[in-house]
Amino acid sequence: MRLEDKIGILKFLLMVFNGVFMIIGLAIFGCGIWILFDKSSFVVTISGGDMKIVAGGLFVIGLVVVGVSGLGYISASKEIQFLMLLYMALLIVIVLGQLFVTFVLLLQKDKVMEALIVEMDEIIMEYGTDWKNSSTGLWDILDGVQHYSKCCGRTNYTQWENNIVINGRENVYPCSCFNSSCPFLSDDMMRFGKGTDIHKEGCERKIKNWLEVNGLAILGMDAGLVFVQIIQFIISFYLHRNIKRKVKQRRLLHNSEDIAASDSPYQHLD
Repeated sequence: MRLEDKIGILKFLLMVFNGVFMIIGLAIFGCGIWILFDKSSFVVTISGGDMKIVAGGLFVIGLVVVGVSGLGYISASKEIQFLMLLYMALLIVIVLGQLFVTFVLLLQKDKVMEALIVEMDEIIMEYGTDWKNSSTGLWDILDGVQHYSKCCGRTNYTQWENNIVINGRENVYPCSCFNSSCPFLSDDMMRFGKGTDIHKEGCERKIKNWLEVNGLAILGMDAGLVFVQIIQFIISFYLHRNIKRKVKQRRLLHNSEDIAASDSPYQHLD
């Protein structure tokens, strides 16, 4: 196979995998944005700095991936050897960054769950105590978790007996715990209702499942990105080597033409 044909095939393959690389990078970038700025997520809001570290890592990796994809396109299409070497070096840096984020995600998983348990118990205890309290945002998020996940309390519905407002009242629960419409109590207890048609299951298991599913999704994207990067690196390596050979052949051809021209008898004629 001619050298030009090899380079053409390698360019095509690199463009294809570079496109996949950019799509996965945008997905990881989107995950980072979501974790950093989604104030409606119970897990993200109350877990604090641990999830922010993961989010920051995903955000930076996603952004770098998009930039490196552009660099790979330019270096391959223009056959610029220096940019191609820089492209391969950045691929290695991104892999190291991914390994760091994955390590932090796995390491902090149990710690995040422990923080969630402590914080959720405090929110349940103080829920509804002061309407002007800054914690009302967390109450709304907890209501959303209980309503859409069809659960009540962290362990189960009986945990709401510890709530300061409920204070041992029988069959009084937040409106988000009820299966049907909320049987409101009074104007000063608008968040609460009285009845027995409630979700019996606690939310802890469902939150754990949420963490596991989303954690696996992030790890899956990381694994896919690493696989694509390995292929990209191999293709880039062979493409760089063939471009280098092409440049060397051109130089040899140019030098041979110069030598042939200098040896021509017509060069000595005045």
